Amino acid sequence: GGPGGVGRWLCSHRAEDGTAIFAMSDQKDVALEVLVTNEPSDLAEPQRDGDDAHQAQLTATLPPELPYAALRPDEGGGLGPVLCLANQNGSQVECELGNPLKRGAQVRFFLILGTSGITIHTSDLAVELALSTISEQPGLEPVVARARVVLELPLSVTGVAVPPRLFFGGEVRGESAVRRESQVGSAVSFEVTVSHRGQALKTLGSAFLTLHWPHELPNGKWLLYPLSLELGTPPVPCSPSANPLRLTLVWPQGLGGP
Repeated sequence: GGPGGVGRWLCSHRAEDGTAIFAMSDQKDVALEVLVTNEPSDLAEPQRDGDDAHQAQLTATLPPELPYAALRPDEGGGLGPVLCLANQNGSQVECELGNPLKRGAQVRFFLILGTSGITIHTSDLAVELALSTISEQPGLEPVVARARVVLELPLSVTGVAVPPRLFFGGEVRGESAVRRESQVGSAVSFEVTVSHRGQALKTLGSAFLTLHWPHELPNGKWLLYPLSLELGTPPVPCSPSANPLRLTLVWPQGLGGP
């Protein structure tokens, strides 16, 4: 008997094997629930072992993606306050559990860990929890709390067409007969806005937007012809480029086409 501990991630998704799954979007931290007990090895014969554990301490070794941020005590109270002290970069935290940690005691608290180090390349996380005491305690092995990471970016896309209605008619020209902007029909502008409410994409990779429109009729004639692109701030590269036929543009850029 003697001190023992478990670490459990607080998350809404779990794999079939019970592994925690973090669906990361815009949260700034995650919580690891830590439960430390000092129970006899055999509850049927508790008198055999399970003494008080003097200078009981938990050491948590954290990956660089999850630095230590704060300690949150169990709202249900407990036998006394837990004191945690982290090193300078938050990669390791030592928590004093009691001196002594009484026989039969349970201590529950939460380690709050920051997510600023998580990138597009992060697929799994592991935190090692090691208990120690100056009391005799053979076989006190570290426990590893593991989690998988899935990145979810809170992106939204909206589009507006001006004018909202188009009328098609007039003379049908072949592609080879079109030379100027005025020969491609009525102009329509599509304004597309992409919004991102989460962390900066510099740590979570890149986002791409693909636009599809009905540009060709069954007979091979153009229905919508992309004349020009007016990019926002900051400008982003687009391919293929607009105006593939290199028509002569007579309207200012940004006013003449989809």
